[in-house]
Amino acid sequence: MTKLYFCRAQEIEKTLKTALSPHICGDYEIKRGVYGKPYIEGNLVFFSISHSGNEGVILVSDKACGVDLELVRPRKYGSVYNRLTEREKNEIRGELTPFLINWVAKESYIKYLGGTVATIGRLEYFGGKLYCDGKEADCEIEVKTTQNAVYAVCTGVDE
Repeated sequence: MTKLYFCRAQEIEKTLKTALSPHICGDYEIKRGVYGKPYIEGNLVFFSISHSGNEGVILVSDKACGVDLELVRPRKYGSVYNRLTEREKNEIRGELTPFLINWVAKESYIKYLGGTVATIGRLEYFGGKLYCDGKEADCEIEVKTTQNAVYAVCTGVDE
């Protein structure tokens, strides 16, 4: 089970409660891991949250997960672009939407693991696949674009 909930950024908390209600009985407390990943102790439902501008998204799953959302709007990204690999740069070609696709893929993976850029190895996203330290990442990743946003969903693989 993996389900996305789109909402306004200011409605994330209310939407999260609605999204979690079929999976959790009684009161619960949302806790945060060492690097800020939200979770509910002792519960087997996983979730991830992201927002950009006034838009928000929540991912609820029965396995570890991460989601990231970015609005497609003008921004400066030169310093990050300069740190990408040549394969990534060739795929992005200096264009905003392909850059955001790359960005949300990596961010959703970082959220899936519950780490930070500093705690995870070298990430590379190209050809629709994510690589960590040169090896294909052990996860399922899906990147989607809408008229005004780009988002990625990363989940653990079924065994």
